[in-house]
Amino acid sequence: MQRLSADAPPNNQSGVSSEIVGFTPRTIDWNAVRVFAEKNLRIAMRYPANILVWAFLPLMWFAPYVLMMVAIGGGSSVHFTEISGFEDFIAFAVIGWFVYTYVDTTIWSIGQNFRWEQFSGTLEPLFVAPVPRTSILIGAAISDTVSTSISALIMLGTSCIIFGVGYAVTAIVPIILVLMMMVVALFGFGFMIAGLIIVFKDPSVLTELIDNVVFALSPVSYPIQVLPRAAQVAAYALPATIAIMTIRELAIGGAAEVVSFLSTIGALGLLIVAFWVLGLLCFRYAERWTKKRGSMGGF
Repeated sequence: MQRLSADAPPNNQSGVSSEIVGFTPRTIDWNAVRVFAEKNLRIAMRYPANILVWAFLPLMWFAPYVLMMVAIGGGSSVHFTEISGFEDFIAFAVIGWFVYTYVDTTIWSIGQNFRWEQFSGTLEPLFVAPVPRTSILIGAAISDTVSTSISALIMLGTSCIIFGVGYAVTAIVPIILVLMMMVVALFGFGFMIAGLIIVFKDPSVLTELIDNVVFALSPVSYPIQVLPRAAQVAAYALPATIAIMTIRELAIGGAAEVVSFLSTIGALGLLIVAFWVLGLLCFRYAERWTKKRGSMGGF
């Protein structure tokens, strides 16, 4: 017995594998990000009809706004042009709904990933695995953004065909840049929603409330100028507001003022930092709160 003990490797004296002993915690594990994103995309591609449904469903949501405007003002009006700076309401609304598709995904999909893991019985194994939870959240965010982009592009193309609108392709690079920065900022918002979900388990009513408030503040189907002054101030604190207004100007007008565009990039950069810091702090607090009470796997 003494000889066996002496010959045994020091790492195995407590029955712990060398992989666990040599594990070094990291803030973000990019390999875990890739694996989790691939897993979610495999599931999404297993049911391609869902992506098609979500590509055409938004048409049913904003078609009433378009038809109402056509019935009242023939697709536009003098007052609308004066306050918005755009002549075609249909082109105005389609861009708003295209961008808001990403916002809606952030609120409902990224935050709900842990709820789906809970239903699958894999939430607790994920939280005891030696992988940063931040990596799981980022992987879910990337996979949801990819599937949303497919649906959003199909929706945009179909809307252009049905409603006969067109947009400038010369500004595609700055449009993609603004859209990507908005999405990254919204990841932090999704982290906050994820924290709420692991605490409250099924905050469907709360998520619905957040979605409707953000939609009301964002200039999706109307110019931000029609909102009350206090609501306008709150709206500018949302990445979606800044992105929708800038992408609308780029897509419809074909260009934007250099100073205005650089201001947009700077504002979105600040919102990325603010939303990520706030989102991660909220999520980590929710994680500690849940673990302390032993209610991680509860429904």
